[in-house]
Parts: sequence; C-alpha cells; structure tokens
Amino acid sequence: MPFVFGLIRTFESIWVLGRLFILYNFTMASEKTGMDFATELAMGKPNSLGNTLKIVKIVESDPRMFPQLLKLLLHKDSIVAMRAMNGTKRLMRADKNFFDPQKESLVKVYSKTKHNVVKLGLITLYFDFIKEFSSSELKRIKTLTLKWMDESEDWMILAQGLKLLEKLAKIDPTIQPEVIAVAKRLQKDPRKAVAMKAKKVLSGL
Repeated sequence: MPFVFGLIRTFESIWVLGRLFILYNFTMASEKTGMDFATELAMGKPNSLGNTLKIVKIVESDPRMFPQLLKLLLHKDSIVAMRAMNGTKRLMRADKNFFDPQKESLVKVYSKTKHNVVKLGLITLYFDFIKEFSSSELKRIKTLTLKWMDESEDWMILAQGLKLLEKLAKIDPTIQPEVIAVAKRLQKDPRKAVAMKAKKVLSGL
C-alpha cells in the first residue's frame, strides 16, 4: 500500500508540474503579445542594435508576431525602422518560412518606406531571394531600385543597387541598356566603392 500511495503522490506531482508549465507558457505568451515592439526597438544607443536580438528571439518563439515587427519598417522613427529591418533580415535569412508569406508585401507594401536604411535592407533582401520572385515582381524591383538610386546619394544604396541591377540584368537581358547607363554615370563617382562596383558591372555586362 505505501508503494501505491507513493505512486499516486508522484503522479499528482507530475500533474501539478504540468499545470504550472502550461500556466507559465500562457503567461509568457500573454506578456509577449502585449509587448510594444516600437518602444523596445527605440531603446539603446542610436548606432547599436538596441533590443533587436531580443525581439528576434520573441518572434522566433511565436512567428504569429512577425507582422507586428514588419509593420515597423514603415515607422516614422528611422531608428525603430532600421532595427525592425535588421530583425526582419535575420529572421528571413534564418528561416525561409518568414520570407515566403511576405514576399509580395516586401515589393508592394514595405517599399513605400521613406527611410534609406529600410530601402537598403530591401535591396539586400531582393538580392538574397531573387530566385523566389515572379517576373512581374522582378520588374517592379528593378523600377524601385532605379528610383531609389536616382533619389539617393547614399553610397551603400548606390553600390548595393548596382549589385542588384547587375543580377537582374543577367536574368533579363532586355534591361541591360538601363543598367549600363546607370553604371556609366556612377563609374565616375568620387567614392571608390561606388565607382569600382560600376566599373565591374560594365565589364560584366
């Protein structure tokens, strides 16, 4: 009999621990759901990641929260938008399941951003996942890239934009004249990284 009572107490303890585990997870999920990502990403020194990695871990544990992070790509605060893009790139590159459902929105929605840092992030994501986009999406990406490069003097947007355009021109040779025209203009850019990339594009097309 003592053995039986001991067994019963053991099962009761396991049941209690199980309930506590469920309640803990529920509480944590509730806290995450109520978290203001914008406030979290606004914290910290401007040139740091701030709480970006913290938000990435939260989204990894609950992918349903990813749209909450994505919408911050359009946030008016450039620091928040920059960190949201950093987190977005980390998530999409680590797990393609974050990219696939948002593929179209990267081209049609988040491209409306006013922040160069988000445009740069989009350019790199377009490059990384170029094989995943449809022909119509690639045409839109080409148009966006040319527009952003025309509007910006940011050397990173110009250099990364050239890199993306070169890849697009190899997929669709009909756009080569446009890309060559841009590269010819930028080969005289005083910034070495931009000029060198432009010359490389001209020699490769």
